[in-house]
Amino acid sequence: MNIRERYNIKETSDSFSFQPAKPLQKVSHWFLAGLFAGAIVLPSLREILDEAFFYALYILLACGTLNSLYDMIVKAKILYTFDLKNNSIYRMSPFSANKKIMKLEEAVIFVSSEMGSWHYSLGAKKSHFIKSYAISENFGSGKKSEQKEEEYKKQVLMKINKLIDSVHASKN
Repeated sequence: MNIRERYNIKETSDSFSFQPAKPLQKVSHWFLAGLFAGAIVLPSLREILDEAFFYALYILLACGTLNSLYDMIVKAKILYTFDLKNNSIYRMSPFSANKKIMKLEEAVIFVSSEMGSWHYSLGAKKSHFIKSYAISENFGSGKKSEQKEEEYKKQVLMKINKLIDSVHASKN
């Protein structure tokens, strides 16, 4: 699958939109399948496991299922639109309409790291450490991850930076 499909990229001369968490959808499908397989196998282990541990595992399976469903239904569908004409960045999710999150001229893109992986984030210049939005999937340290990052830089980051730079150039 090419990067345009992986992130559902839509591009015009004055706007750019994409779904940064869409690749998470495929992983969540497999994780959910594993959880269902675990839920099917778990009753056969009831005699071996302590009753409290047995129910604790079912609670963990339920929490994992809810998390996977949230990732597939909500998180993977979040769409960011960078609109040069209106000098705005919009965020649209399945449960909310286009919400303006900041002006294009205020935007700054930076790297956020969490527990061994990292991703690109978007925030306003003055408050990007307080409120930010993940705009890429998580990247690790392997060759495959480095390839995905390079593709992401060329197909997404470069275009976002071009829109941000054009706003700054028109202001000067």
